[in-house]
Amino acid sequence: MNFELNDEQRMLSDSLSRFLADRYDFEKRKKYIGTAEGFDRKIWQGYAEMGLFALPYPEDEGGIGGTPTETMLVAEAMGGAIAVEPWTEAIAIVPALLQAASSEQRAAIAEGIISGEAVPTWAHRETGMIERDEKMKTTARDGKLSGAKTVVSFGAEADVIFVSAVDDAGETGLYVVRKGAEGLEARGYRTQDEGRAAELTFDGTPAEKLEGGIPAAEAIAAAEARGLAASIGEALGIMEKAIDLTVEYIKGREQFGRPIGTFQALQHIAAQAVVEKEQVKSMAMYAALMCDEGDAETRDLALSTAKVKMCDAARFVGQMSIQLHGGVGMTMEYSIGHYFKRLTMLEILWGDRDFHMDRLCEAGGLAA
Repeated sequence: MNFELNDEQRMLSDSLSRFLADRYDFEKRKKYIGTAEGFDRKIWQGYAEMGLFALPYPEDEGGIGGTPTETMLVAEAMGGAIAVEPWTEAIAIVPALLQAASSEQRAAIAEGIISGEAVPTWAHRETGMIERDEKMKTTARDGKLSGAKTVVSFGAEADVIFVSAVDDAGETGLYVVRKGAEGLEARGYRTQDEGRAAELTFDGTPAEKLEGGIPAAEAIAAAEARGLAASIGEALGIMEKAIDLTVEYIKGREQFGRPIGTFQALQHIAAQAVVEKEQVKSMAMYAALMCDEGDAETRDLALSTAKVKMCDAARFVGQMSIQLHGGVGMTMEYSIGHYFKRLTMLEILWGDRDFHMDRLCEAGGLAA
């Protein structure tokens, strides 16, 4: 596999990093999360003007024709800024879900997302689906949805909601619900990592079914794979920033008459964190490349391998950052605590370490 970036990919990474450095410093981020929607629509429009939302779509649908590798680069930059918007849904998840739609549906729905006018989200999880392996209860009948979804990212703020549901035949389908639709209720709240989520209920809510493309179950699996790969890229960006912040801190923090960064024991801990981060960098690229793997089992096992490594490294880098900062690292005044919280959330998003290790063990390791 070729892990080298081309000129266009480097340009994408550099331009987004500059945009975020200018518009998304720590103090500005606090203002964004303090707004009613939990993010700034001007920033969202800025992403659109940069072409980020057009990345995953083919050129004949108004897109740029990017790959999961470009998505990984976006995720890495977003992680470095701990950006709070539902960019993962817009760039990684929804384009994969739209594979279940006809070309006409894709073009109509993608247009608003690419332009930045519509903020999308993905409503799939239900109480009991993960912890008790229960079947999906949200139903679709005669073009209307009934049921409930939990922990929907920006579910109360999103303009377009992609919803999974089962029909009378027990088949899983994908449906699109517009903000303010009849029978839709959203209870929004702030999450531990300063994003926003909502509990959604549907009571005879009108919905448009995605049909004419690949089976919905395949589109959902592809969306989950791309969401997982993006989360690894985001974790990489967080680790890079956490290490930079920590090294800067120990260079200036003095104890016993000299900077604590001169103590060899702390240098060794910081050096090991860099090693862990570099391994995640390789795994993030590997995960992105494997998103396009035609065999679903091979793809999923590769992604599980990457996630296990990410979890191990995230635990080490996160704890190292807080330990070397000392007690101030957990205060809200220092940015490192906010990076640590998001990194901890990413450890359990899309399945925690135990989930992915179990999947690897059951399959006997990576597919040959």
